[in-house]
Amino acid sequence: MAFTEIEEAQTRAKFVDTLIKQIAPEKYVMKQAVVIISTDAWVNYFWREGRDVLTGQSGNAIGGIPRLAEFPQASAEWERLDSILTKYGLEENISWEDLRTSEIDIMTRTSIKIVEGVSDVVDQAIYDGLAGDAAVQTLDISAGYEWNAGSAAIIDNLFECAEKFKDYNLPTNKIYCFMNSRDKRSLMVYMAEKGAQWMNISEKIAVTGGIGTIAGMTLIETKAAPASEALVVIPKRCGTWRENQALTTITKEDPYRSMTIRAVEMGTLQVHEPKAIVKISNTEA
Repeated sequence: MAFTEIEEAQTRAKFVDTLIKQIAPEKYVMKQAVVIISTDAWVNYFWREGRDVLTGQSGNAIGGIPRLAEFPQASAEWERLDSILTKYGLEENISWEDLRTSEIDIMTRTSIKIVEGVSDVVDQAIYDGLAGDAAVQTLDISAGYEWNAGSAAIIDNLFECAEKFKDYNLPTNKIYCFMNSRDKRSLMVYMAEKGAQWMNISEKIAVTGGIGTIAGMTLIETKAAPASEALVVIPKRCGTWRENQALTTITKEDPYRSMTIRAVEMGTLQVHEPKAIVKISNTEA
């Protein structure tokens, strides 16, 4: 029995939604760095804890309290911050004639491109939010030691980032380093030239954009990283993506005229632990 126009429209809508759900996770890279939590609030409040280790007052140290003496007092500090939801979306209107006669699978290809457009902007927003927080730690590579220079010290730079985390009593058992394609190239050349150290890079890891690992530090390629910059983070600890609407698509048909494919997502980034982030600058000469 032949499908009616309504049944064909419903079938196309289900196909597009299923397709989006299958390919969308592969398009996001920066969401690996954060915790994803749903929210129903337009303005989302969160608390940021001070990272300084508590100490006693002058003349009243933590160690060596005399008999019957008062204990030194120290107060933790918290800062109340807020973030506002941002809506992301994209759509395309395809003619009825193209849907039925195009020499390419225009519905599938358009759906994929729509997802790419939205996911790229969301990924960029997460990267920019993590790297742009005023309280993040920084590492500026000196001239002549850039990652594509002859005196590069990439491994030392990465472990210096881990050292910076330890300075704030943060765990270093799991660290991600996000870098652009140019820095990935520099890293691979550097490791190849170091001979035996090449084996420290695993051949394959199961994460989006994964390059490999160095002593437990996961290296990830992302187009969100700008030129001459990399971002090292403690994943899930550094921030949260508060999600009001996960990536969703709808199709809307005007019978015998056109079909609209629309994708939408809404969320906001919260940088809970800026000291769990190190922005590396001057990676390229």
